[in-house]
Amino acid sequence: MKKGQYVQSAWVNSPQADAVAGYYMQGHTVAETAEKFGVSKHQVNNLVKKRRITNGRKWGEPSDAHIESVRKEAEQRLIERLDLLGFDYLGGYVNKAGNITLKCRACMDVFERTAGFAMRGNLICKKCEHEKALARQAQQRMVHKAEAEKRRAEREAQKLEQNPLGLSKRELEKQKKLDTICTCTVCGKEYTPRQYMESEGLILFSNVGYCSHECKRKAMNRLCKANKRARGVQDNHRQRAKYYGCEYDSSVTLAKLIKRDGLRCALCGKMCDPNDHGWTKYMGPKSPTIDHIVPMSKGGGHVWSNVQIAHALCNSYKCDKVDEAV
Repeated sequence: MKKGQYVQSAWVNSPQADAVAGYYMQGHTVAETAEKFGVSKHQVNNLVKKRRITNGRKWGEPSDAHIESVRKEAEQRLIERLDLLGFDYLGGYVNKAGNITLKCRACMDVFERTAGFAMRGNLICKKCEHEKALARQAQQRMVHKAEAEKRRAEREAQKLEQNPLGLSKRELEKQKKLDTICTCTVCGKEYTPRQYMESEGLILFSNVGYCSHECKRKAMNRLCKANKRARGVQDNHRQRAKYYGCEYDSSVTLAKLIKRDGLRCALCGKMCDPNDHGWTKYMGPKSPTIDHIVPMSKGGGHVWSNVQIAHALCNSYKCDKVDEAV
């Protein structure tokens, strides 16, 4: 027997080897057993082979002590992370998949989370986050309310500026219509219904299309004449001649006068338009009319020597003036 083999045989049969074998068979690893008794791993391996003993674990499986030490290290790292996040660790750590019990330092709420999520996830306290969300919502409501109040105040100021008297919508529309610029259908003058009402002393709204009562009277006279002409009634020159006591010639008509003088207006020099129906169904401002050179109210008769063609508008402007050109 060689010297090395003798030494190994002596070691395997020594009382210390019995203690090493017993400790190893309790489930400890070769490294743990060698460290415990101060021998080399080679000696422990030779002892295991010679005696054919086992510690009951598979190859490469860590011991319970190693598992416990690893668990404690992981638990310590978890405690340090929770301390940085503002939570107190109350226990329950077994592995990463298991739940642990935590306590929030802000609201003192106790809850559970998985260890893996606590180590790597975005760990928050739901109660604190809910309170923060409620605070944010309350602040947003205050901001929205302030903005709404500001917009309402602006609308009220704008409304007060546009309607300082506080009139209703219907009254505002009425006032707007009163200040609308219109054109007189008789004389062509621009006016507003408010001006017409003030000039005539009216209280109720009125917008008949005339700038004054005089223009309205002229329009009504023209309408009356047009209606009479439509019904086949002769003109009122006979009645006027009788009223003013002047000479009257029944042969003087508008058609004959147009045949004699044409359609050129004797007052303004422009052509008349028999088809102009701007005022009524039968007459307009450019329609040809019979104009008396000397008005019948001034003694002029309804005779051929005292009549001429004139626009209806020019004839209205001339009125009862003598030799007045528009």
